Amino acid sequence: MEKWFERLFRLNRNLDFDLKHIAVAGWPWDTTVTVEWTDGATLAIGAPYLNRGVHVVRMKWGKVTSLHAYLDTAVWIEACVSMQMDGIEEAGAPPIQDQ
Repeated sequence: MEKWFERLFRLNRNLDFDLKHIAVAGWPWDTTVTVEWTDGATLAIGAPYLNRGVHVVRMKWGKVTSLHAYLDTAVWIEACVSMQMDGIEEAGAPPIQDQ
């Protein structure tokens, strides 16, 4: 997760999330958190970026066991292509995988 967030913040300056709705269900040993959000940023090339989506987070005893992000991937792909075309190689780097 740390490497993923480091890349995210290198490619998106001033990244800001506007949380629309948060729902929590379950017990401490099996909790599901759903967050609906809108985000905005300035891409590394200086262009504005806006997207919206939902994160579904599963937790056990306060520790994240899985995180699924559902967002408009076409918007993100377009942003990455624009950054690649402007010379930001990291925008075309392969996905960061679990070790």
